[in-house]
Amino acid sequence: MRNHTVNYLVLRQFIGSLGILLPFLLVFGNRCFNAAWVQPSISHYYYSHMHFLFVGVLCLIAGFLITYRGMESFDNRVSNIAGICALGVAVFPTGFEGFISEDTCYLTLHAWPSYFSYLHYGSAVCLFVCFALFCFKIFTLDDNNRSNSQFEAKKLRRNRFYRLCGWGIVLSMAAIGGVTLYNHLNDSNVFPKATFYFETTSLLFFGNSWLLKGSLDWPQSKFYLKRLMAQPFR
Repeated sequence: MRNHTVNYLVLRQFIGSLGILLPFLLVFGNRCFNAAWVQPSISHYYYSHMHFLFVGVLCLIAGFLITYRGMESFDNRVSNIAGICALGVAVFPTGFEGFISEDTCYLTLHAWPSYFSYLHYGSAVCLFVCFALFCFKIFTLDDNNRSNSQFEAKKLRRNRFYRLCGWGIVLSMAAIGGVTLYNHLNDSNVFPKATFYFETTSLLFFGNSWLLKGSLDWPQSKFYLKRLMAQPFR
């Protein structure tokens, strides 16, 4: 039972680390190919030299989320939906329009059905909603099924941090929607890279909440990881 618990602590840490690292790996990796540092959105890296990294990390996150099992069935449903949405973001790419430095793009699509746009944005919005649900609802509960009145000061501080991350995700999503709506209504292009920057802040809040959730038993989880790596391959 102990190994099972630690295993999921390590899984939480992997999920959080991937979320935090993704935008920075895309930016600096793309620059290694003398391409634009920052694209209009994280999804636009689908067409860059970081194509395989973008798709690969999303698929890893999706796999971790789908196989993740929480304390209640609600946790599992939210995690499964988030995993499916992460796959949707990777499988149904955003449109090429707006890609910076077209001469340095790695991939172009001969056909891009317009309904991909709805599937992509729908998956992305649903994914971030699930991230916020983890922060507001799931992570604030206790792994040992204690009630709120039984929480010690440490758990209460953690819950404040989870809610802060949740609001960070919500406000980042609202900022993306607000800038997009303003540009649409005024036929302008104010803050053209807003989607990338606010997607990055959302991922930072998401990743840090998962890292904190995975740190509940940090010394034991490190011991488990070392023991796992020491086992011979078969």
